Amino acid sequence: MFLRRAVHLLTRSIPRRILAALLSIYLVTYFATAIFVYSDVRASILESDATALDRLADLKYEQLANQIGALATDLTAWSELEVMNDLASGDIDKRVTQALEASKRLYDLAGDIYAFDAVGRLLAMSGNGRADGVHRLPPQWENSGKSLVFIDKHTDPLTQKQVVALSIPVFGRFDQSYRIGTLVLTYPWSTVEGLLFGTANTTILLEKSGLARVLAANPPDLVDRVGLHRIQQDDWEGSGVVMGRSAPRSGLVANWQVLMLHDIAVVTGSLHWVAFKLVLLGAALAIPIIFLGRWLSQRLTAPIADLTRVVREIADTDKLDARVPITSSDELGSLAQSFNRMTDNLERITQEREQFVRELAALNQTLEAKIAARTEELEAAIKAQQRLLGDISHEIKSPLARLSMALGLAGRLGEIDRPRQYDRMEREIANIAALASELLTLARLDAATEPPEFAPIDLCTMVDQIVSDAVYETPSRTADVIVLGAAEPIAILGNADLLRRAIENVVRNAIFYTSDNTEVRIVLARTSPQIISVEVSDRGPGVPDTAMGHLFEPFYRVDEARARDTGGTGIGLAICQRIVHLHGGTVQARRNTPTGLIVVMEFPSGSAGLDATVRSRVTLERHDAADAGTR
Repeated sequence: MFLRRAVHLLTRSIPRRILAALLSIYLVTYFATAIFVYSDVRASILESDATALDRLADLKYEQLANQIGALATDLTAWSELEVMNDLASGDIDKRVTQALEASKRLYDLAGDIYAFDAVGRLLAMSGNGRADGVHRLPPQWENSGKSLVFIDKHTDPLTQKQVVALSIPVFGRFDQSYRIGTLVLTYPWSTVEGLLFGTANTTILLEKSGLARVLAANPPDLVDRVGLHRIQQDDWEGSGVVMGRSAPRSGLVANWQVLMLHDIAVVTGSLHWVAFKLVLLGAALAIPIIFLGRWLSQRLTAPIADLTRVVREIADTDKLDARVPITSSDELGSLAQSFNRMTDNLERITQEREQFVRELAALNQTLEAKIAARTEELEAAIKAQQRLLGDISHEIKSPLARLSMALGLAGRLGEIDRPRQYDRMEREIANIAALASELLTLARLDAATEPPEFAPIDLCTMVDQIVSDAVYETPSRTADVIVLGAAEPIAILGNADLLRRAIENVVRNAIFYTSDNTEVRIVLARTSPQIISVEVSDRGPGVPDTAMGHLFEPFYRVDEARARDTGGTGIGLAICQRIVHLHGGTVQARRNTPTGLIVVMEFPSGSAGLDATVRSRVTLERHDAADAGTR
């Protein structure tokens, strides 16, 4: 009922209808955008939390694996002690017992060490009890092999506590093939849980071998709340939690997996503030729209309101002395003049009435046209926002679309016309491959945590090779490219493949963006004892000052058309910047005078010994080349 009254109130007059239309368009557009932003932020938060949980689960698993591995190393070392030979004689003088007790104190072991002889009698132990030779080696601790084995969570037959155990055979030092007993190291399960849980309050330890089972959970009711079937079947859909898991690894506890969980409601709690801000923003934007819409609707309909008032006055009073005020010279002004003449000449009342009807129809068309124009302007603004997102995927979607079209045409055309479509498909595939390669290179450089392998590099030789390759592809530019190098070889430490790519990107850009007979100058110099610079300058059209600071941003182009024939994918200079930074250097771009662009790359200099090494190598290469020419 309330909604019906509100709609009626907003649509019973033309000004209110115009205002209602503007508000409807705004509300639909804004709420659609707000829902998209809210969903995207929520997905990003959940993905980030899942990644953090994966890392935390890996750390927890690594703690457990390292602890068990350290125990295995210690137990292996103890099994090879000389004193273990006393197991063959029944440990009469208790040397084995003393060694086990000393090891427990020295290494501050949480568990116990048991020594059994070849027939399975307990001869020594590190605990408070004493070995009486009566207790036998429990079946779950038996080890018929020759190497250490890990025994998963079970009850210690001697202490009745929950433990994990390591069992290793002991061979005599006098004969490595003669087995004289078995060593067993127990590790309390409570200690395992202490390493696993720590300060985390949502942790599960899962055994993956065979039918998966839960070994430990914190808090204890976590399994009941999440559901055992979800944990065993790895089905977390609709569980209301965000889950991270440790990555599969090898080792003694390879069948263990650590799961870390967060409540989705806790993770997404901050989204309430985001939603509140979106509501506030929507309300703030609605206020100027309401005032603008109200002013615009009243401005458009004010002449009609005046005419309506005069007509109502004449109809109510039957007096023809009322006149419509003429406030404009447009269609509404003409209508007012016609109406005034109608009252002066009743004989032409029919003509005036028809004129009124025609002009009123024209007025309605004008109003509809203006409303349509305003609607188109709003739609254009919406499309501009959507284009911003489309530009991001344009680089990949466009080649794929052309490739799909060429593939469809190839299937329909005859054998004669197919090769042309195949060539087109090859070009599009090459474009996609080049873009993928550039993106992969950029991602690897951004994700690099360690520097690549560096080696001594003769920078002069490398620049000569780059220029040679570039002018080979464009022979008409051979005379345009000038290389000014130092008199002696310039050596730096770096990765040859990456440095070549960085310098080549800048050189090829300079050649590409300049026409024939336009100079491209490359200068190599040692600007200081510690700095080596490579300067590439050209006399081309240059770059606007507003774009100078964005040249090294990924996907940025001065040409907004984003056409491939105006300069590649826009990643080359971004890759160049990351490579130079990876080598401890800097890269800058500035305007050349009077026209053109200068790009300067600076690198840390190599040592004097490194320069001498490269100089000797270059000299030998030149001598070898001369000898080969003589022969």
